[in-house]
Amino acid sequence: MNTMNQKRLLVERILPYLTGAPADAAQRLLQQSVSDLETILDDAITKKARAQATEQANQHIAEMRTASISEGAWTHACCALINGKRLALVQANRDLLESLLNARETPSAKLYIALAQQYPQRFAWSSPPTTQSDEERRADFALVCRQNNLSECDANEKLHKSGIGIEHWAGASPAEEAAYAEQAALQRNKWLRTASPLELKAEARYETQAQLAASQQAQADASLQAQKQRDQYAGYKPLPACIDRKALIKASKDELRKWSRLYGQFQLNTALRGQQ
Repeated sequence: MNTMNQKRLLVERILPYLTGAPADAAQRLLQQSVSDLETILDDAITKKARAQATEQANQHIAEMRTASISEGAWTHACCALINGKRLALVQANRDLLESLLNARETPSAKLYIALAQQYPQRFAWSSPPTTQSDEERRADFALVCRQNNLSECDANEKLHKSGIGIEHWAGASPAEEAAYAEQAALQRNKWLRTASPLELKAEARYETQAQLAASQQAQADASLQAQKQRDQYAGYKPLPACIDRKALIKASKDELRKWSRLYGQFQLNTALRGQQ
């Protein structure tokens, strides 16, 4: 390729980068040397790349600023109390607010609140949590203690206020247990005097079933205790850990007879009841 053809090729590549160039710009460029034209082209490409990078950065900044404004408007709108309620923190609410904006309208908490007030039926709402009074909190604490046989001591009350689970609370003292039992009896007697015939019949059935279950459990416990006393002098081997409730349920009759001879019926029944 001769020098003039190189120049023409370089000029063709330079011209798209020039803005507001005169009509004779190509002729003027052809008067430059090949080396100068290559330098002009490199500078034009670098300048264009820098301009594009700056434009992209500015666009990103603008998008971030818009997102920040939108996020702030949404957050403050959800914190506002509107007719005794607050907007629920769900994406559907946010999408609806953004769809109600007019073209080129900038989101703001004030605008979002106005839209929520204007179209309340279209939004999901959440009620603010109610604050318990000292009396209500104390009554709730006493109820938890009575229902779970726990002490109403100051230490437990502090744990209750802090939201600590009842597994960390102190148990009721003998005096408190007696008081709880007496109060439960009084409440039951009061209920029995005011209950309807249907409620009394249902309560009688429940008591019969509970007494039957307790009697059966007592008989099973007594039988297990008798087996323990018999087996303790027979010299049975300790029951391996692998013979648990699942193994006993799946075992055949022959396996159960074999294990009974080796380990005794007390250990097998204890494992079957999950009392390892």
